[in-house]
Amino acid sequence: MKFRISILIPLTTFAVLAGCSTSLTKYDLQEFPKTVPFFEPISLTFGEKTLYLDSNLQRAYSLAVDTISYPLESCRGVAHIKASVTPDDKPSSWNIGATIIPFWPILPVSETWFYRMEAEIYCHGSLTFRVEFEESEHVKAFWYGRMRADLVNDASQEMHRKLLERLKFETHLGRNTDLNLAQDY
Repeated sequence: MKFRISILIPLTTFAVLAGCSTSLTKYDLQEFPKTVPFFEPISLTFGEKTLYLDSNLQRAYSLAVDTISYPLESCRGVAHIKASVTPDDKPSSWNIGATIIPFWPILPVSETWFYRMEAEIYCHGSLTFRVEFEESEHVKAFWYGRMRADLVNDASQEMHRKLLERLKFETHLGRNTDLNLAQDY
């Protein structure tokens, strides 16, 4: 009985700590209605891996574009997001445990995630709008695994929310002021 418990505890601990389900391509904050996609499938590149955005997030980016200024009948968009991460501090002395125990749960993480989005809109086959946005979010976590994955997922969703707002603002051509003037008042 003692042998069974001693094996079960590390296995459940490993499952909880290593159950990292980071998803940079999802947006769960709001459900968007189905619509004709304005953008071709938007890709997200992180390191060597390229993924396509979740259908809900794809719809969110399509709905962010002002279709009065850029009608669906004659305009289409192309967008790409490049994700990167930069450590904020030099490695901690806690990392020594990782060399002894491969699944060392206490590895403090302090990093900044960056999303760089490039979007282009073509109307009647010619480029009419091009924009580049960069957003960042700081992630500070003490544990690896699910808790860290949740923080990264929250940071990813917040960066997507900011990118959506910026895209919505920049494609709305009927506005009376620009962003810099609005901040002056």
